[in-house]
Amino acid sequence: MRRTPLYDEHVTAGARLVPFAGFEMPVAYAGILREHDAVRHRAGLFDLSHMGQFYLTGDRVAEWADTLTINAVGTMKPLQARYNVFCNEAGGAHDDTIFYRLDGRWLLVVNAANADKMWSHLNAHKPSGVALANEHGRRALIAIQGPLSVEILQPHVDVDLASMRYYFAAEGRAGGFPAVIARTGYTGEDGFELFVDGGYAPKLWRELLRAGASAGLEACGLGARDVLRLEAGMPLYGHELTEEITPVQAGLSWALKLAKPEFIGRAALAAQRDRDDYSRIVGLVMEGRVPAREGYPVLLDGRRVGEIRSGSIAPSAGNRNVATALVAPEAATDGTALAVTIRGASHAARVVPLPFYKRAK
Repeated sequence: MRRTPLYDEHVTAGARLVPFAGFEMPVAYAGILREHDAVRHRAGLFDLSHMGQFYLTGDRVAEWADTLTINAVGTMKPLQARYNVFCNEAGGAHDDTIFYRLDGRWLLVVNAANADKMWSHLNAHKPSGVALANEHGRRALIAIQGPLSVEILQPHVDVDLASMRYYFAAEGRAGGFPAVIARTGYTGEDGFELFVDGGYAPKLWRELLRAGASAGLEACGLGARDVLRLEAGMPLYGHELTEEITPVQAGLSWALKLAKPEFIGRAALAAQRDRDDYSRIVGLVMEGRVPAREGYPVLLDGRRVGEIRSGSIAPSAGNRNVATALVAPEAATDGTALAVTIRGASHAARVVPLPFYKRAK
């Protein structure tokens, strides 16, 4: 198991550590529900240093990246961030990522479990004139998420957070250290992600927790993060997206830019979207108190039409048990009554729109 630069902080805080994508990561500190509550109502601090960080340089980066991804890279403005998906020829997802257009270089953040795969993929397609640097596990990533994020973070950075637009970034200092400061996140709340050198991360982590304690800032683990992203309808690679589940099936057609002349998977995704006969990701609410878990069969009128991809109790949605499911198109209409088979018994569910939770603007 690898360890992030913040490992000792997690041990000192008594976090419950679990193996995740090759790293020992905190799944919870005080408890998932308490940490969830902190993010929804105050703020939470996350160690995301296990995520892959690749730096791309060269005049051809944007042109080249547009041939590998479904969303547009070349149209990004300076210091803009943009969600994107790398696909295989069949349209399945290699990974969902975020590009950041920085001053003279690009930062690509990939999922931790896919870091090696994505590094190989990029190098296999790299043209002359593009240089790649792999900072996976060396540079740190600290996220502060929640409605009090601006108030808590502002005294520790040298950029005006209130004026920063969502999915934009700045290059400045955090805790006195050089940092990329981005208004991005994976919780459905306002917040920021701080990219810093691994050697600076522990001091910055301690400083933020100490200064934010009076405002209710809490260290949070991956358990709360998974519940938060599910409530917000955000896909998790390996669940709502895989090498077999395409961005179209995952409800990400808003990011699919078919006007781009060519990119890997374009033909397959265009054909799939036009046919409209594909299984697709939907939201489910369980009618009872039994939770749905990944892999459970989903039935329509007694016939299997899909399976659960993610499931959890949703504190921000009335403490109901919610789930995502990949289902046949005839089972995907909002309001459709379905059943989930759990330990041999049938439990009622119905299709609802995603997300389960949306923060007030």
